[in-house]
Amino acid sequence: MSSKKRVLLLAVKEALAALDLRERVAAALPRAPLRVRVVAIGKAAPAMALGALDAWNDAIEGVLVVAPDGLSAQERLRDRRVVLLRASHPLPDARSVDAAERTLEFVAAEEESPRPQPMTERRSPRALPESRAPSRPPMILILISGGASALVCAPPAGVSLATKRKVTLALLRSGATVQELNVVRKHLSRIKGGGLARAAQDHPIFTLVASDVIGGTPADVGSGPSVADASTVGEARRLLARFAPKFVDLPLVRTPPKTHGRAVIVASPEELAKLVAKKLDARLLRPSTASVEELAREYIELAGRLPRGSIVVRAAEPSVHVTKSKGRGGRSCHLAALVGRALPKRACFLAYATDGVDGVSGTGGALVHGGFASDETIAAALARFDTGTLHRRAKTALPERATGHNLADVHVLVGG
Repeated sequence: MSSKKRVLLLAVKEALAALDLRERVAAALPRAPLRVRVVAIGKAAPAMALGALDAWNDAIEGVLVVAPDGLSAQERLRDRRVVLLRASHPLPDARSVDAAERTLEFVAAEEESPRPQPMTERRSPRALPESRAPSRPPMILILISGGASALVCAPPAGVSLATKRKVTLALLRSGATVQELNVVRKHLSRIKGGGLARAAQDHPIFTLVASDVIGGTPADVGSGPSVADASTVGEARRLLARFAPKFVDLPLVRTPPKTHGRAVIVASPEELAKLVAKKLDARLLRPSTASVEELAREYIELAGRLPRGSIVVRAAEPSVHVTKSKGRGGRSCHLAALVGRALPKRACFLAYATDGVDGVSGTGGALVHGGFASDETIAAALARFDTGTLHRRAKTALPERATGHNLADVHVLVGG
């Protein structure tokens, strides 16, 4: 690997390290209430749970962590109060259903108490209501990061896990955006779209979110299990009709338009891209959720105008429309192949999956230069959606390694 490419990778890895979610969570928490239960769900769940233990250790009664396979969290979560559950991503499995049921039970009120005053968006995160009276139920601290939607799965009556998996796969392959996918997920679940807050009943709730959604709100991340949902059943059904018409008549549930509690975002893809741009002295492009084809055209055109050595950086979450295929691909690998086949010889392009796992490609993304493979080889891999195999053979693949983050993708283009 050339020194130029090493610099790009180092900048991204240093920026991720700077967004330490353990530290971010600890810093975002106010003075501890008397009693707390912690729920952490997502690819960054272990680090976020540790941040809560750092800040509120003595007040915490129990911690439930739901994380994907591949994260080595056991060593760091050695605390008798912590229960660590594993589940599947990006498609839910039976463990996801078990994790959802256990999470709903964990937050449920066990004693009668007056309903807490709602916390408004205008109030500082450090002005939370105190739980000082022994009769008050414990506060529920909910820590959500990318991947949470698949890790906890609670289908409504009349919808099986197998059907939920088929719907999710159909939407993932259709080119639907993450926000569109999550609208459907919310109305096919008893835990998403505010369902977890509803289960918590009279417990005070505070939510911290590490966002993996471009321009996302707390309601977008993990399908917003603890925050109010503005989407409707009608909207979800229209999306099913558009992207997965086979499932348009599935029974859907209404989500609560209001919940008690407050949610704060502690890290985002846009913040990560700014850090990468600063480290590389690069120009920051507007974040994007465009398709891989649209982004590829933009980057190829831009590469032809960039002065040699000039760099641009972007946070992105591109969509990919996948036809039936058994290939091993991912959106970062696919985009890098599209861009790399038309780059000038001295230019290079990095598409980095910040969670370290790019779809089913077996890679963490790709770092390509102009002419990295023949046009015929690239075209064949794109047609089969087998770009992970392409990049591994061309030695342009990044290693697949769970990072404990999930802040969408980072793209870096260097002029040649």
